[in-house]
Amino acid sequence: MSVDDSGNDPGADEQPKRRRAPKGEMRRAALLDAATVIFARDGYSSSSMRDIAALAGITTVGLLHHFPNKEALLTALLERRDQRVTSRFHELTLELTLEGFLKFLRQSMGFSIQDAAECQASLVMNTESLSPTHPAWAWYKERFHLTHEHARNHLTALIEAGEIRPDIDVKATAQEIFSMMDGLQIQWLRCPEEVDVMAVFGGYVRRLGRDMQAHP
Repeated sequence: MSVDDSGNDPGADEQPKRRRAPKGEMRRAALLDAATVIFARDGYSSSSMRDIAALAGITTVGLLHHFPNKEALLTALLERRDQRVTSRFHELTLELTLEGFLKFLRQSMGFSIQDAAECQASLVMNTESLSPTHPAWAWYKERFHLTHEHARNHLTALIEAGEIRPDIDVKATAQEIFSMMDGLQIQWLRCPEEVDVMAVFGGYVRRLGRDMQAHP
């Protein structure tokens, strides 16, 4: 460590510098935001790189510098969604109790509707990808299996812990939960002023909890 003539450390009063995202990362994020809006509006199949570039305030050539084609843009968008979901759910504590499970469901629903454009883009592309020729077909099918398996495993653990009835059909219950979540998101996007997602889902979760509760 060096000191100046007065015996003081010349860097002692300096504040640590805050790391700033490189310009390229900020541009990439802005392009993904623009793609989210366009995919939500037009779907992946009908959207154009030109419209995405225009919304982001960049030329199509500039967009192609970051993403060489629309499929590469889609892949990056899906990867970002994965990262956001993983980051969010790592922050949550999934308790091995019935109330902890119900709380986790409410938090998951809330996360799904935080951003209307992102919610709509995901649902539109999910529907489009029912065609095996869609570039996101494998991605959405894999996520279907992963999320349902996670829910089934947790319900099974709750049965083993004596938190819910042993006769619960974990596969059917997981399908019911995700069907409710998907359906509510569609209704909310259709008429947001008429659909209070969290109120409706909260009522459903309370009924689900009462139905699954283990008998004394």
